[in-house]
Amino acid sequence: MEILPNSSGPLIVDFCLRLGYSAITMGVLGFLGLGLPPPTPDWGGMVNEGRTLAFAFPHLVLFPCLAISSLVLGLSLLADGLRRPASRLGKAG
Repeated sequence: MEILPNSSGPLIVDFCLRLGYSAITMGVLGFLGLGLPPPTPDWGGMVNEGRTLAFAFPHLVLFPCLAISSLVLGLSLLADGLRRPASRLGKAG
């Protein structure tokens, strides 16, 4: 009875961080050309396609990089926000 409420905070944080790590991994694989096939949109593939024109058109690289970064940052903040109420639930009993 005491194990699940006390472990819910770390499990939520671990789940959200693993989602962020998988998003970064998908971006890296897409950048290397090992991700989704070309007709499918992929942030890593967008960065790879736009890197040749990055000096002339920096928005081709900037927006996909910001999308990946904001997704990982948002997942980290979500994990932190969900961890706090979960840890309070464990102490309430």
